[in-house]
Formats: sequence, structure tokens, C-alpha cells
Amino acid sequence: MSSRFEHQDLVLVEANPEQAKITNRNSYMSWGYPVLTIGEYIKREEILANNEFTSENFKVWILISRKSSVNCNSTTLNDTEPEIFSQCETFKRKTLITLSPGQIKEEICYCITALFTPPKYRHKGYATTMMKILDNKLRYEYKATYSYLYSEIGPDFYSRLGWKIFAHKEIRFKVDGKFSATSRNSETIVAINQYNLESIVNKDCEIIKKELMKLNKKSVVILPTKPAFDWLFQKTKFYSKFHSDTDDPRLFGAMILKNGFVNENDNEEMLKGFIMWNHDFKENELLIVRFRSESPYMTRLLLQQAMHEAIKFQLTQIVLWNPDLKLFSISEDINIFNGIVVERTESLPSLAWYADDDDDVDWILNEKYIWV
Repeated sequence: MSSRFEHQDLVLVEANPEQAKITNRNSYMSWGYPVLTIGEYIKREEILANNEFTSENFKVWILISRKSSVNCNSTTLNDTEPEIFSQCETFKRKTLITLSPGQIKEEICYCITALFTPPKYRHKGYATTMMKILDNKLRYEYKATYSYLYSEIGPDFYSRLGWKIFAHKEIRFKVDGKFSATSRNSETIVAINQYNLESIVNKDCEIIKKELMKLNKKSVVILPTKPAFDWLFQKTKFYSKFHSDTDDPRLFGAMILKNGFVNENDNEEMLKGFIMWNHDFKENELLIVRFRSESPYMTRLLLQQAMHEAIKFQLTQIVLWNPDLKLFSISEDINIFNGIVVERTESLPSLAWYADDDDDVDWILNEKYIWV
């Protein structure tokens, strides 16, 4: 990627707290309106920015004039605040990479999100300039192994700048308010809540590491972590009060065990499968953020739990990203749950590889839990 940028008089700097508020005001009409007031939206962003997941891993970036950058250390809003031509955010994430069969290594990657250019500065090359500068920062200054993002503007813009599009299928299940599980089963199904979430996530990570070590091709996976799930669940609370008369969601999913309990002393083999969800009250959907199953039979049991949760909160659709279709009986399970497999046209997963010249890498577990 070229190191020469279209706007030589511009620099990309980390926003101070007051400048971060300006970026939130800039993007409010696109991402907060009309469900939240501008005050509620800014408050939401402040709370999320101080969550455990974001406190040390989150940065807001602004593209500004080089001349005005001398004022960016200011912590108060004043008449010399720089004009923001484009803006975005990054989250630092832990990733595992296969070096060879049986050998994996933990590295750092970055998620790029919330790319926004104020309307009066659009179609002038500012977003392109910002992404080129940011790409160089992450690659050389922050020593990232790769960066990833989810494009809401199609595949072309980010592909031109070096981000490779990856698989982006999803299954959409229409929620049937009259649904009931008719088949009995002998499995032990336990709810996932705040008390057992961390234990399940830790066990999942151990299983992921073992699975990754069996792969022959260079592959990457972003590890699920409890703070990341907490961040997603906390974001949901801002919209729940506008959607339903019921209480805030208390369940985060369901798991199938080989016995009736789970604790820190159990090994991961006792966790047969699970489904984790997040309630998107803004889009009226139940989003499956993490899914593990051993068979179509187990898939059916887990989806039954998701269907009941969606009905409880009057959600109209269940969405699962990049499913392993071998775990679904296409002619039976998906039809029973009114599901269809589609290619996503939004939130297209894209990855820019920095580690070496060979960017032929598989992106494993590209599920909703790594989206921010």
C-alpha cells in the first residue's frame, strides 16, 4: 500500500475526551437517531468507552489539519477545536494464529469500526486518506498482525485499500409466536447467565485452541472473552426500555452439558454445545453471537432455546452469521424454523494481513461476537 496520501496537510490523531464527544455528535443522526436522544447517545458511548473491554483497548481517531493538531492535547472544548474531516474507532483484540500444525501463537490485531465522514466532507477523499494513514499506523507503529472491519458500504471501497473480503453468509430464522418444542430429549439444557458466563467462555477458548492446533493452513481466530460479551450485553440495555414492557434480558444463551452443572473445576469436554445471543431491539432481532454444536440434533435443541427467547421479547427474527451448514439439516431443521441461508449485503467481513507477504489466511469463527 502506498505511503503517499492525497491530503498531505492532514494528520490522524487520537481524539481527546471532548473531541470524542464531537465525533459522537457527528454520527448521532446515522447511528443513534431516532431511538435515542443525542444526550442518551453520547451517554451510551461514554459508558461503553469506559467498559472493561474498551478501557485499555479502545481509541477514537480523527483526521484533522496538520496546523490544528497542536491543539489536540487540550481536554476542554474551545474555539480552537480542529475541524474533523473523517473519524473512526479501533479496538485492540487478542488473536491466535497457526504457525504450523500443532503450533499456535498469540498476537494482537485491531478491529476498525465507526468510520464516519461528515456529509459536507464526503466524496473528497478524506475517508480514503484516513484509512491509508491508519493502516500504516497499525502495521508499523502498533505492530499489528492484521486488522479487520465490517463494511456497510459494499466490498469495493475497502478492497481497493487492501482489505480482503471473507465469507459472509447468514441464516435468518423467522420467529413464529406459536412455536413450541414438540420433541422430548434427554439432554441437560442449562441457561447461560452472569454467574456461569465466564466459565463457559474460558472452556470455549480452551476448545478453540485445541481445534486450531489441528489445522494445516495458516489460520486466525479472535478469541471470545467475557469483557467482549459484557460490552455487547451492556449495549443492549440502552434499547430494551424502548422496546418491551418486560425486564432487561437476564439470559445470555443456553448450553447442553454431559451433566447438570458447570463450574470452574469441570473440563471442557463436559460442555457439549451452547448458543449465546444478544437482543437487538433496534432491529427487532435476536443475534446469535457465538454458536457451538456437535450435530444437527444438538443444533435443533439450541435453536429451540433461541426461539423461545425471541418470542419472550417479541423479536421477529433470529440471525446466525457464517454457520457450518453441516450442523443443519437443510431440508428439515432450517425449514422447520422458517430459516433461509442468504449472502449478507451489509457488515461484510474484511481483513488486511500485515504479518508477511503471504496473505492467504483462513479467518476462523467469523461470528457476531467479534463485531463491535
